[in-house]
Amino acid sequence: MRGNIIQYNGQQGKGLISANARQYVFDIGQWRSDSAPAVNQTVEIELTDDEVLTVARIGDDTLRKEKAEELVGKLGPAVQALKTAAATGRSGNVLDRIGKPLIVAYALFAVGALCFSFLTVHMPFGDASGFSLIELSRLSAQLGASVGGSTWAWLGISSIAVPAFVGVRWAWLSLLLPLWATVKPVIDMAGAMQQASSAIGSFGGNMGSEMAHQMMSLIHPGFGGVLCAASALYIAAQGIKRVRLAPAARHA
Repeated sequence: MRGNIIQYNGQQGKGLISANARQYVFDIGQWRSDSAPAVNQTVEIELTDDEVLTVARIGDDTLRKEKAEELVGKLGPAVQALKTAAATGRSGNVLDRIGKPLIVAYALFAVGALCFSFLTVHMPFGDASGFSLIELSRLSAQLGASVGGSTWAWLGISSIAVPAFVGVRWAWLSLLLPLWATVKPVIDMAGAMQQASSAIGSFGGNMGSEMAHQMMSLIHPGFGGVLCAASALYIAAQGIKRVRLAPAARHA
């Protein structure tokens, strides 16, 4: 079963793994990898009677390969459409319609969403943990509040297929999806912090706002977040521009 290390104390040799909406305690005696356990590592755990038997780290190469396969699977319909267009000699028209700069921007957005940290959380008594845009659902589990999931990120990555194969003016509005996928976690996080602040503040004083401020100070944007934001802004601007262009000029 797959899981992620959400807490580890090197001095005590004990840690906590989140898997399938549950948490499991493990110790260094159950560790089956050469490198030491660390927070945010993806691991394979073997259970017996709901107790951890062994824990092994899953290598970065394996994770990257799986992410690539997942991306191919999510984009399967678009890939098949490209193959059909190539077989019928229409692929050049599709590429001309989208344009190389926009394709490059989408590639950068996909790389930022899949391969780099969108947010980095610096815990007071632990290591920093990075979460890609696709992985933010795991951060939701740790914070106990929704800060995003993978659905909108995948929709943002695959939205390039809509104007490529749907020949109507408003299809270009799908280019706003990468920007929404980038902004929505920030909105969700702000809402979660506001709810927590209001709940704690109901007991009196400024405790709620102070705690919310402390929680926000632990969270910092990562390189993936910057890359996603920059590429998504460019993609959205291109989408709005192409919607506004006259029909005869949209293919230029």
